Amino acid sequence: MQALAYMGQATNGQTQAQTGIQYVVGTPPQTPVLRPLRQPLYDAEHLANGQTLTAQLFIDNKKFADGTPKLECDTNMTQSSQLGYPLEFDLVGFVFETDYGTTRSQFNNIYDSVVFKWFFGQNVPWLRIRLTKMPQGIGPQGSVSTDGNASPVEASIISNGWGVVTNFFNFTTPDRKARRISSTEAFHNDLTICAALSLGSGAVVKVLTWMLGILYAQL
Repeated sequence: MQALAYMGQATNGQTQAQTGIQYVVGTPPQTPVLRPLRQPLYDAEHLANGQTLTAQLFIDNKKFADGTPKLECDTNMTQSSQLGYPLEFDLVGFVFETDYGTTRSQFNNIYDSVVFKWFFGQNVPWLRIRLTKMPQGIGPQGSVSTDGNASPVEASIISNGWGVVTNFFNFTTPDRKARRISSTEAFHNDLTICAALSLGSGAVVKVLTWMLGILYAQL
């Protein structure tokens, strides 16, 4: 038997026809070139007076749980529950804030009644803390003020923690590395309400969660 110079073919040296397999070599798709952007991701949800159901953020980038459409001021997510191809994100930490104009009593009630949970996937929370330990990041400073009327109305903006760049919840690994989120990995934030919110009759407060880190986007 004579070995041929190409794979999969041989002959017995007499009358047997040559047989073999033909291979087609394709060109693999090019890997996208991603640019690192120092841009956080954010998403908002509404908390209503008397609410007991868990509020979920980063679940729907189109609308709030009550059906109200989300605007660019409410989220910069381009897909629901994931980044979408070819985006990637190095998650460093979180900040949380209530909408400016929230009264002191509403602010206190939300922070005292809510547990912050972070999920990769659907089942086991990777982070679970009381909201009182979730900083607000850069924000205004100062004491609570009123408008000076006989029946004063609060006219303050309240911040949880000092309004400085380093005021965030550090979510890096024990060796201080960011947590990489791939383009198709599911994630979301739950705000578990331990007692019915007391925000005032008919009141609704918008809250936002910020994911701090590096967004890798295609050139």
